[in-house]
Amino acid sequence: MTHVRRVALAALALAAVSATSACSGGPALHPGDAAVVDGHAIRLTTVDDLAADFCTLEEPGLAQQGAVLPMALLRSAAAETLVTDALLPAFAKEVGIDMATVRDGVRKEAAKQAATLPEDIRSVATARLELEGARQAVLQLVGQAGAQSPDQAVALGAQLFKAWRAKQHIDLDPRFGAVDLDALQWDGANGSLSVPADDAAAPLDQKAAAALPADQRCGSVAG
Repeated sequence: MTHVRRVALAALALAAVSATSACSGGPALHPGDAAVVDGHAIRLTTVDDLAADFCTLEEPGLAQQGAVLPMALLRSAAAETLVTDALLPAFAKEVGIDMATVRDGVRKEAAKQAATLPEDIRSVATARLELEGARQAVLQLVGQAGAQSPDQAVALGAQLFKAWRAKQHIDLDPRFGAVDLDALQWDGANGSLSVPADDAAAPLDQKAAAALPADQRCGSVAG
């Protein structure tokens, strides 16, 4: 299980990058769907609710730094988190991992870590820790045979998961763009706040983020 700081997305480290595809084939979405993963629909409302929770967890850190984040980034991260979580059971089964056991262990650890947090964010932090903890735990278990440290195991597991994922049928609403939860990179969600293709890792533009309407950003603009 990762440290409690992973409750937040470390989103200020996310880089806007040139667009990369996050789906296989053309979208086969129905109204109200954010994504369809092997026939399982992830609703837009579910993504929006999780993005709002991410914002709740980010706001204290953002206030300390005097920074803001575009909600488009948090919605993209929420969509990617939910797509990954929907894929994990099939991936775990294929590589011989008992997903129920993983989730049970992660759930207990998440509750323990969340108990140290302020009561008003405890429930959303628990949910975030469970989602991220399950992903990290599976990747670490998959990669541990060829690794010398937990971090290296996660990195190796992420490579194996990425290769497996490329063969799955995923339809993602293009408005969400692509987020790499390990490299902490975001393609700008269909062009919003993105950068030119020859600038491969520009920092997130705080001036552009601060200029967004209040309902399109997370955090408060100073002054």
